[in-house]
Amino acid sequence: MKPVPRPRPGASGFTLLEVLVALMIFALVLSLLYSSWKILMQSNAAALRMAANAQRSRMTIQTVEEALNSAVFFNANARHYAFLAGGEGNFSAVSFVAHLSDAFPATGFFDGERVRRVTFGVEPAPDGGSELVLRQNSLLAPPDNDVEGHAVVLAREVTVFELLYWDVRKGEFSPDWTQTNSLPALVQVTLGFGQRSRFSREPAETVTRIVRIPSAGVAGEAQSGAPGSLNPNPGLANPR
Repeated sequence: MKPVPRPRPGASGFTLLEVLVALMIFALVLSLLYSSWKILMQSNAAALRMAANAQRSRMTIQTVEEALNSAVFFNANARHYAFLAGGEGNFSAVSFVAHLSDAFPATGFFDGERVRRVTFGVEPAPDGGSELVLRQNSLLAPPDNDVEGHAVVLAREVTVFELLYWDVRKGEFSPDWTQTNSLPALVQVTLGFGQRSRFSREPAETVTRIVRIPSAGVAGEAQSGAPGSLNPNPGLANPR
């Protein structure tokens, strides 16, 4: 019977150097896996953020379009139905009366009253930045009603809200609309969100629409019980 060979000294197990190399390879693999996972999560978050921003801008511009498409004006009561435009810099403001649908924001707050004054303007956000706010007032509200109206925040991180009105005489869009006793035929709406970079004032996302106002001045009496003054936002021109 042959004797069982004994292992030579140092021939079994792993050396300290081999263990260290194995650990380094294992750590490198984990690092690569973590980097891939982090890139995947960041890409997914960026895609979700882009989708949310696109949905936000689409809903906001649709609300502004719907209100402009529903604008109404009664010649017999031009004081109450005045179309008021104003603003400063990149932030426009507008206030007008519209016949709104049941799906328009905050309709339930007015208990089915569809004809009401809507005001769009950019206001400072509580946590910094600017937000586009829609305010609505009832035409049948008593004189001591809150002049600021019912507020709905349409969008946050707004850097541009520009309204241009079609000037028939010049044949071009203008930021000024002084004909408060009439409605513009076309309104160009530009919305900008965020900033392209820390050192740039250009918005990261911009949406522009040209809205045709189908309504014209209607000769007739306005609704009874309308208040004597609508008191729109201070940034808007006063009605004639």
